[in-house]
Formats: sequence, structure tokens, C-alpha cells
Amino acid sequence: MHHIVLALFAATLAVCNISAEESYYKEPPLFHFTPDPNASTNTIGRLGPIGLGLELRKPNFTMHINKVEDGSPAAATGKLKKGQIIESINGEILKDIDPRVQLGNLITKIEATDGVVRLMIKDKPKAKAYPVEFKIPVFGPYSESWPNNCAKSDAIVKQMAKQLREADTWGWGAALFLLSTGEPEDLEAVRQRFSGKLGDKGLGHPWSIGYTGIAVCEYYLKTGDKSVLPAIKASCDYLLDRVYNSGWMGRGGANFGYMAGGHLNAAGLHAVTFLLMAKECGVDVDESFLEDVFGHLYRYAGRGNVAYGDQMPESGMTDNGKVGKLTFLLQAATNLTGKGEDSVYAKARDISATKAFYSTSWLFHGHTGGGIGELWRGSSMGMVRDKRPAQYRSFMDERRWMYELARTHDGAFGWAAGLNVNYTGVNTNKPCGNYIPLIYTLPRKQLRIFGAPATEYSQTYQLPERIWGTAADDAFYSLQAGEHAPGKHLDVSKETIRSGASKALLDKLKKPDISENELLAYALHIEQAIRDSAMGQIKKKGLHHLTLQLLKSKDPRGRHSGAKGVSALPKPLSDEVVGLLTAMIEDEQESWWVVMEALKNLQYASAEQLAPHEAAIEKWLAHDDWWLQACAIKASIPLVTDERFYQRLIPKIAHHMATNQRPGLSGYFRDVAKRTQKAGPTIKAFAKEQFAKAYAEYPEQISAPGGQDMSSGTEYMIRQVAQTLADVPGGLDALYEVSKKRFPDTSLPHKELYLGADPSRLGPELQKSMKQIILDDLIPEYIGKGNHPQSNRGYLLNEATSTDPLKWGFYYREPRMAGLVELYQRAGIDDYNWQDYGPKWNSMEWQYFTFNPPEKKLPGTGTRYRKVTLPKGMDDWFKPGFDSARAGWKSGTQPFGQLNGKLVDRLRGCNLDFCRCDQAMHTLWKNEVMLMQGNFKFPKFKEGYRYRLLVGGMSHVKGGDGFIVYVDGKKMLERKDGVGKRQGAKPLAYYIDKAWWPDFAKQSTNIAAMSFLRIDQNTTRRHFSIWLQEMKAPPMGRDVILNSATKTPMRSAEWQALQDPDRNVGPDDGKYIWNGKFVSNAKIIGSWTQLGQVQTIDEFQPEGPIKSSKGSPYQKITFKDGGGTNDGLVIWTNTMLLNLRSNDALKITPKTIDGVDYLFIEAGGFHPKHGPDWKAPLLVMKRNQG
Repeated sequence: MHHIVLALFAATLAVCNISAEESYYKEPPLFHFTPDPNASTNTIGRLGPIGLGLELRKPNFTMHINKVEDGSPAAATGKLKKGQIIESINGEILKDIDPRVQLGNLITKIEATDGVVRLMIKDKPKAKAYPVEFKIPVFGPYSESWPNNCAKSDAIVKQMAKQLREADTWGWGAALFLLSTGEPEDLEAVRQRFSGKLGDKGLGHPWSIGYTGIAVCEYYLKTGDKSVLPAIKASCDYLLDRVYNSGWMGRGGANFGYMAGGHLNAAGLHAVTFLLMAKECGVDVDESFLEDVFGHLYRYAGRGNVAYGDQMPESGMTDNGKVGKLTFLLQAATNLTGKGEDSVYAKARDISATKAFYSTSWLFHGHTGGGIGELWRGSSMGMVRDKRPAQYRSFMDERRWMYELARTHDGAFGWAAGLNVNYTGVNTNKPCGNYIPLIYTLPRKQLRIFGAPATEYSQTYQLPERIWGTAADDAFYSLQAGEHAPGKHLDVSKETIRSGASKALLDKLKKPDISENELLAYALHIEQAIRDSAMGQIKKKGLHHLTLQLLKSKDPRGRHSGAKGVSALPKPLSDEVVGLLTAMIEDEQESWWVVMEALKNLQYASAEQLAPHEAAIEKWLAHDDWWLQACAIKASIPLVTDERFYQRLIPKIAHHMATNQRPGLSGYFRDVAKRTQKAGPTIKAFAKEQFAKAYAEYPEQISAPGGQDMSSGTEYMIRQVAQTLADVPGGLDALYEVSKKRFPDTSLPHKELYLGADPSRLGPELQKSMKQIILDDLIPEYIGKGNHPQSNRGYLLNEATSTDPLKWGFYYREPRMAGLVELYQRAGIDDYNWQDYGPKWNSMEWQYFTFNPPEKKLPGTGTRYRKVTLPKGMDDWFKPGFDSARAGWKSGTQPFGQLNGKLVDRLRGCNLDFCRCDQAMHTLWKNEVMLMQGNFKFPKFKEGYRYRLLVGGMSHVKGGDGFIVYVDGKKMLERKDGVGKRQGAKPLAYYIDKAWWPDFAKQSTNIAAMSFLRIDQNTTRRHFSIWLQEMKAPPMGRDVILNSATKTPMRSAEWQALQDPDRNVGPDDGKYIWNGKFVSNAKIIGSWTQLGQVQTIDEFQPEGPIKSSKGSPYQKITFKDGGGTNDGLVIWTNTMLLNLRSNDALKITPKTIDGVDYLFIEAGGFHPKHGPDWKAPLLVMKRNQG
């Protein structure tokens, strides 16, 4: 995530159209993203209690109504509808400032006076405007101290509370808000929903426990109602059961493949807050567990942003609300521990809270849409309203507009949809609008997480005085800037959103005339991201003397900033710099955060400089916190290839590899492995031996404190160890030897490492055997299973024979043949590659016509492919008999295209043979829609070959637009949009099944297509071509299919019996493996018809009723001698039916009842979720007579 955030910081100020801003904005906008007056559209999803949604169009944000909310004051007029234009509101047009701010302020003004909304409406752009007036409730003005001592704020709270009290169901946050008001009737409403109603089953998964459990704890601490304690206790037990590596996935489980470890701190933060509060409620919470998960998240305070998962702190200002959540976690810790406000946790709370002030410049930022972040940014700043009063007031006043827009006409809250805004829901079971109005109630201090006093039901627990770090680390929680010159500190008390939030400060730091003294001062700012930005400028300007001065600072924040600047210093590092860094890592009292940065930058020192300090590096390498271990590994890199130290350090690092279950640490091991590539032969061999030993010693099963199944985590981590070993010289050969011992039944463990490696990295013996491994094992395995739990065989057979059209689905998004061909290519066999077929692609001449349709669509508003009115006389444009010359069409060769109205030699860099958008455009595509058709002669299609029609020029994310292709007047291929996320680098093609072959066997084949230019906000572009390719089909006969069956373990009743989450078994344990031999059985040979299904054989009565099974397979089946059936992908041997489509091995039990032959065949359906006791139903088959 670090690189994403840094990229945003580097680029965001340039995103808006500068000239457009200069002409519209009369003052610098305070927030990014900033609405662009030159954009086609900007959305304001809700105009607060007025009840209108707006689309702001260029020029200069012309207001178009895009929604009238039912039941709203706007709807009550009966005069407003979607599509109308609002010329002005209460005499104001949008101008000079951010339109969101202006609209929010208008609501404030209207509610402060007579409540009358006066709109000037146009039904069409050139129509005369007419007035529409209506009223919204008058709440009066905000007080200067709002929400404190403010009648309007109180009215908003009352309206919201009333709306929730009367709601049939409550979404997340409803109870927390009602408890925050301090009103008896609101507490009673919560009592009615909670008391005796929560049971003892817990509150769900980590997301819901965190988002709802805090309210349950607050309720107990207010009332002492013991009926809710079982739910709190059950939720604590659940969190213990599901914790691993000190955190959780959002919905439980342990999928290490998700974000390198699976953690989701957005859920985990509130879960830990809940656990701390549960402890305050007197619930029995395992203390080592509590301290582990608390310490894990506490580390982030004051050190940047809470990471997405189990990673080091992220930099920048876009935290998606996680630092705000951390504020309330730390308040819960402050409440719980005996020292309270005198504790280090109170200080950590304050620096976390004040992050909201600096980060609010990046409004509604977040990878899922920033709405979730604003829920917690807004309220967290309230926690320092007394300690940073000027900043709190500026923060609230400058953001007031967004709360006005978020209010609904019936008193609820939900963010107004707009620029990158998500989480707009009102009273839903996800992070939603119920949390927004907490900014109004926080100053009432009615919640413990808002600083309410302890109650008679509160209990304390002595958390460690400082659960992470040293006393020097407390400097990172200070609300006073560090001393940058004797007696001089930056005065952060004067900061406002306009002058001191991050956007303003970043602008200041980037000014060419900023003084060195100012840069030094900001390198000691209270906010980590501001310090980082100041150091970025110091490094960029080459002010190395300032870096040296900071390294000598008495303030840990200064030393940390100085250490961050070391990477830009001349190399090799001077002895003075190395001396300063090593002094930090040898000082027992030094801040751990400083030590981490010092260790990381010692990687730039020489082995000679580090030699006297090797013991200190080893000390940090032995630390129990993986952050410090990782940084120590960085510091050890110059020593691991040194003859004096490699025998000490490499085994210690390898031991960490063999015991590590933190994915975040894996990359640091790889850094060491790659460093050994530059070492001498002795060290290379030693590293290979040690890392191979680490692989061999890695646990068969890693564990979690609560006993959660960690099998998927084990698989993920052993792959990481394998990757590290593969990076060592000779490591792939060593990995092959050691992994075969761990996975004796796997032909090539970690095959992806070998298939992706340069063959020259393999030893001579492994190079010789790789081709045979691929042909004998990997290809049959791929045919039998591939990248999906079920078989590839059916897909591959159809693709190889072109029998039926390919029917795409969730598990079938591209041809399986592509993966098979890649394996042949890796084996050095290129016989099955695609080749162009027929006319040369860039010489194909087409008749074409471009036009702009009357159905207009604004630039930058998404896919343009749509139904449009065709030019007169062109309704039959796609039919072979269409007279294009008479219709005025032109002729041209492909590729067709343009970039902003001009032909270019290449649209983008592209090495995709099925795209070719890097090739020169031949014919200009002038207007939005293009119609084209041509007649072409193709050689005869051949059996044993495949054919595809390609649409080129757009196989990249954000490439192209929708299109439709006809062959001989029949629709062959249609795509209704361009290429979206995760859709790039794939061919856009129709794989030509045999129903189409006759159309290409004619003297002339007519191909026609229609498509649209891609018209983004500031760019118009397209690259378009159509041609055919041919491919020889790889062998896919019966012998190939049967061979693949011997390589593919199949699910069976025995496998199902092992599907116990508490049992440590491999994924293939218990599966049926066919030996390739057919055993005949006279009792089974013959034709059979299915009667229905039963659960057991004894249940079956020939004359009685039977459960219908019309949707099941094998309605009729013929078992042939020699193991075949009437279905080529169903075989049998003795008493086992082997379904080669689903990879199921199904037991067949023959039985004669009253002289009639029956078979009872397991129906399949095996799945881990069924558990070990589940039994497959039996399909009852009756022998056909004769």
C-alpha cells in the first residue's frame, strides 16, 4: 500500500484541470478530490434535507436535477423532476468556490432564516426560467461553538434520534448514536432492543462485533444490565477462536493470500476496542490475547497510518479512517488502565485524533470510496477539542457543508454520493450514515469511548505501562513540535485548515523559495506525514547538511527524520553518518521507531563499517517484534556476504524463515537471498544449504492461539519460503530436492517458480528433466485439473474440436487451451501457437462510415456503446447485400483509429500479438460511431485446428469501447463496454465453432462491425482492427484423457470423511487415485435407467415412492466392457464410477432385489463445508431389459 499512497501524494495536486480551476475558483480549494468545472459531470447525490440530487455539468457546474427523493420537500411541490436545470438557488448561482461547500452553506443559510427554498427552473437549456418555491424546517443558525451550546445541533440530534427510535430495524451505529445523546428516552429505546434480546451466540464476525459490540458494552456500562453479558462473552470467545498473527480477517478465516496475510485492520481496530471495553465490563477476556492484539495495533499510533493488514505503517494522509478508529481504541485503553489520562495511551490517543485535522485535505479518499474514512475522521478530531481548540473549530467549520449535504429530509444521515464517495447508505448493516452525526453528540461525553467518566459498573485492568517501545517513543505522541533551533519550535497552535492542513502545508513545502530553517522546522512537526514530506524536499534539494543536523537532534522525531534522509546521502556513507546510526541501534533507551529507521538505512553501510556493530544487529534480529526483525535483516545485508559474518548471520536469518508466519517478513528474506547472488561460491553454497534447511524445517502446520485452521496459511507461507530459496543461486535445484520430500506425491512442487524461471537458472540435470516433467506430469495434471477444483477436460475437448460455442461463466472466463499451450511452450514446443490466417491483417480493406448520433452522451461519462439512430438508408448496414458505395461510404485499410483527432504511429506501448495497438493507424476514425464491412476470402478450415476472430486495439485496462461484429449478416460477437479493471491483456475474440465454418468456406465472407470512440474527459482515442487466426489443436484423444485421470486425485467418500477443520490433513488426503487399469464387473456392464435417489440402500423399496432426481446426472447410462460408458468423460472400473468432468470417484453398489438388478451410485456433491459426517445420496439405477 505504501507505493499507492505515495503516488497519490505526488500526483494529486495536479489532477484537476488547472486552467479550469483558475477561471472558476477564486480561492484555492481546500479539499481533494476537487470538483472540476471542466468535467462533463460532477455528482451531488443529495442536497441535504431539500431532497434533490444534482448532476453538475460544464460549463462551471450547471445544475441538473438527477433525482427527486420521495417524500421530500422538493417532491411535495409536484413541479420538480429529473432532467430539469436549476439556474439559481435563493438567488445564488454556483461560482468562485467548491460547489459542494456553496450548496452546503446554502442549506445553512436557508435553515437559519425562513426555511424557504427558491429555485429558478428551466425545463430545457434554452427555455425561460420560472420560480419554484417550497419550505424546509427552520432550525436556526449554528452557534459559534457548535455542536456545543447550539440549538440547531440539538435539533438535528433530536430529529435523528426520533427517526431511529421509530425505525422498524436498526442498522449498524443506531444503538451507539442513541446512547451518545444522553437522553433517557433514547437509552430506553436501546434497552428495549438489547435487554434479554441478544442471547449468548455472539454478535457475528469481526466486522459486526466491532461495529455493534462497542454499543453493547456502552449499554452495559450505563445500565449494568447483565442480560447482555453472555453476548459480549461469546463475542470475545469468537475473537479468540479466530485470531491469528494478532489480528483478523473481516469475516473470520485465515486467507493469507488476501493482502499478504489476510488481516483487515479496518475491522480489527473496532474489534480490539470492543475487547478492551468487554474487559472494562468485567467480562473474562484472556489477558495474553488481549495484550497481544492491543499491542499489535498500538504500534501504529503517531507513526503514520494504520496499515491495511499485517504490514508496517503506511505513509501519507489517506488512511481510510483507520487512524480515527485507533483514536477510540486508545480511549478504551485509557479508560481501562489504572493511570487513565496520565497513561501513555492517552497521549497516543491525542496524536491519533489530531491526524484528522491534517488528513482532511484528502476528503473522501479510500480504495473502496472514502465514505467509511469520514465516519471516523470527523468524530476523532473531537477527542482533542480541548487540547487543540483552534484546530477543532477550523476543522468543524470548514467541514460543516458535508454534514449539511448528508442530512436526509426525514432526519437520517448518509453521505451525499459524489466524487469518490462510497458508504452512502442510511441505517444499513454495514458502516453507514448512523455514525455520521456522532460529531454532534461527542462533546456531550455520554460514551466511554468519547471520554465519559467511569460508571459504577466499570472495572480497571492494568495494561503494561508501555506495551511497545521505550520512553523515547513517547515523543511521537507529543502535540508540540520538536525544537529545530535552540528555544525554537514550530507553533502548531496557529494552524487552520486553510493554512495548516496537509494540502496547504504540502503546497508550502514544495515552494522553491522555502527556507532551510522552515524545512528543518517541518521535519520536526507533530505529524509523521508532514515530517516525511519535509524530508522528501530536503532529499530532493540535496540539503544533506540538514539531514546530518537532524541525525544529531535531541528529539527522537528529528533523529527519525534524519534517518529517513540517509538514503539520499552520497554513497558510500561517511563514517560519521554510520556512527550516528549505529549509536542509535546500540542505545538501550533509544526509541524503537528511530531504531527501525536506523537499521533500515544501515543497509547502505559497508561491511567494514558495520563489523564492530554486528552484535547490536543480531540483538535486534532476535527481537520478538517482526517490524524490528525486518529492519535488522535490512541492516545485516552488507554482512551476509562477508567472510567474517555469513556463518553467524545466515543461519539466524534462515531460522527466522523456518519459524516465521508473518507474510510481511517474507520479502526481507528475499532481499538477503538476492544479495547472495553477488557472493563468492562458498557463501552461495552455504546460503543455499541454510535456506533449504529452513524449507525442510518449516512446520507441517502453523498455529493460532484459538486453534483456528491455519492450513491455507501454511500453504501460503511455505510458498514464500520456497520463493526465497529459489532466489538463492542454485536454489531451484535445491528446492526440487527438498520439496519432493515434503510433497512426495506432487510431480513438481511449486511448479509456478520453475515455469516462470529463466531456464539458465536451472542446473544441467534439472534442465534435462524439466521437459519430461512438463510432458509426463504437468500437462496431464493441467488437463485433469488445471486452475479450478473441477476438471479442464470437458472445456479442452470442446475447444480442441470446436464442437460447440464457448459459454463463458464465473469459472470459465477464457479458454483453458491457453494454459495448456503455455505448458507446451515451456517445454520448448511451439507447434500450437496462434498464427494469422487469411488476408494480411493490416492490408484488409474495408468500407466504412463514421457519424455522430443524435443520442448525445457527455465525455467522460463511461461506456458509449448504446442504441443509436442510424443515418438514413443504413438500417441494413451489416448485411452482405448492403450497397456501401451508394450510401456514401469510404474505403480504407485497418487499423482504424485516432488520438485526439489525429492518426498516430502507435496508441500505446503493447507487446500483445492479439491487440497490436502499438502498430501505426492506417485510416482516421473521425466521428463517434463507426460502421464498417468488407468481403474477404479465407482458406478452407481444417480438422484438428482451431480458429478465432480477433478484435484488436483495446486489450488494455481502460481501452476501447463496446462493439458488435456480424458475419454474413449474423451476429457473431458483441461486447457492450470497454476493458475494465483486471480485464486487460486478454484477447477479445470469438472462438469459431463448427456451426460457423460454412460461412468461411464461401468464395467471399462478409464481415461487418460497429463500434464507438472512447471519449474520456480530456482524451478521444481508439485503435480498431478485425482479423482471423488459426491454431493447431494439441492432442486430446482418449489416451490423453485417460492418462490425465491417473494424475488427478478425485474426491470421494473417503476424502469427505476427512473434512474436519480441526484435523490437519492435506488437500488430497483421502482422494481416489486411479491406477490406469480397468477391472471388469459383469454385475455392472449394461444399460441402466435412473429411478430417483435415496439416502441409504435399506431405504429403497422397489414398489414404494422414491425421491425424484431429475436434475441429477446419469439419468441413463451404459457401462461398457473396457471401462467406457456412453459419455466419453465418465469411465468405470470394478465398483467405482469416475466422473472426469467433476473429478469425483463414486462408489457403485450392485444389488438384486426380487430378481431385478439395481445399482446404487453415490451422487457426488462432496465439499469441505459438509464436514466429515456427511454422506452422499445414492442414485438408484434399474437395469434396462434386453
